[in-house]
Amino acid sequence: MADDTPALLRQVESIAALAALRGWIDEKEQAFVMDFETGGYRSQRVLVRVVARGPGGKAMISIQSPARFIATRWFRRLSRTEALRLLHENESLRFARYGLVSTPKGMVVMVSCDLMLETLDAEELRVHAYAVANAADRYEAQFGGDQF
Repeated sequence: MADDTPALLRQVESIAALAALRGWIDEKEQAFVMDFETGGYRSQRVLVRVVARGPGGKAMISIQSPARFIATRWFRRLSRTEALRLLHENESLRFARYGLVSTPKGMVVMVSCDLMLETLDAEELRVHAYAVANAADRYEAQFGGDQF
């Protein structure tokens, strides 16, 4: 993919402005970043990244929010029960999904959804960003945290 990521993130930023969503472009993360208040003094960070090219070479974005960090030390991993629970919860989510992202220090339970940027409108961005933020926050709250 040609590195047109900065221009595509500016496009996301423009759509977010039309949706009355505040955020900023983080060049290091190569993402458009938004913070959401999720109620009860809780908040959730959401990142929009350009992730691939879809049909016809059109840019695809991923709206993502980390929900839990799991260090991969010998005594702490995602249990089989927890993995199965995430799979079952994926069935009930309508605008997002759970997944695992590997990092050098562990795994992140990530809530995300993927969309075509070319057809993305303001209302669609708002609905999906809030859905991802709320799903991630609900999962994170189950473990007593508000890290993200």
